[in-house]
Amino acid sequence: MNHWVALDWGTSNFRAYLMENNNVIDQVFTQEGMKFVDQKEFENTLVKNITSWKKNFDINIVIASGMVGAKQGWIEVPYIKSPCNIRNLNFKTLNILDDINVHILSGVSQSNPSDVMRGEETQIAGFLLNNIGFNGSICLPGTHSKWVNLKSYNIIEFTTYLTGELYEIVKKYSILKHSLNTNRLEDKIVKSAANLIIENPTFISNKLFEIRAENLLKNTNQTSNNSKLVGYLLGIELSGSKTYWEDKDLVIIGSSDLNKYYELILNGRSKSIQLFNSNDMVLNGLSFFKKSLNL
Repeated sequence: MNHWVALDWGTSNFRAYLMENNNVIDQVFTQEGMKFVDQKEFENTLVKNITSWKKNFDINIVIASGMVGAKQGWIEVPYIKSPCNIRNLNFKTLNILDDINVHILSGVSQSNPSDVMRGEETQIAGFLLNNIGFNGSICLPGTHSKWVNLKSYNIIEFTTYLTGELYEIVKKYSILKHSLNTNRLEDKIVKSAANLIIENPTFISNKLFEIRAENLLKNTNQTSNNSKLVGYLLGIELSGSKTYWEDKDLVIIGSSDLNKYYELILNGRSKSIQLFNSNDMVLNGLSFFKKSLNL
């Protein structure tokens, strides 16, 4: 049997999957992401989490994606520069336990305008595993949302928006924090707020403060306030990324919650929309790279 480990090692989380060919037979999730692990402890952390698998299976390959290959990670793997063919991704190999090769994948960089991704390229590869000839746009919602122009296997250009991080900053550290004591959302309000900003992006700062003013003067409820914040921030991202989604074939790869709101807002604005789960695409992507990079 062909057993190997697929590893998604990001900033906050460690996710390892014991694979039999392309099938998951066991998994380990911990909160030992890059920001919580000392640089000298990456090897020990990995060994600790896969030791039980090593005892029972003949494993000699680990393929790792994510921030583990960043400058602050285990070992820095230089970005491949776009435009680029995703099948030619850079990687570096480390040896652990004498007989296990850990292949750490790079991310993708862009010079003009300056941009980077590390981890999202694996999700894109995961989609391409079963959609070889796709030409269109891919959206990867999240803390730092990515919009990618893809032609077959080639990343032509991409753009990042700080949407998720801005949401956390505004909600926790701005004057609006007193009006946003909930995580609940109302779909109609999210969509309405997003549409307003897509059409009028210069209103964003005013509309953000209006959330606080309405809460003080009209005692608006927390769910409505939070929904407006989410909608306004999604709206400013979608206003900026219009060339990627307007009348285009669009693929959205993210969590089910995030996918839902992008589809809700863009339904009827994009030519077509397909939704995929980010965790599934990471696994597909690591299988893709195992084959395409001959690992």
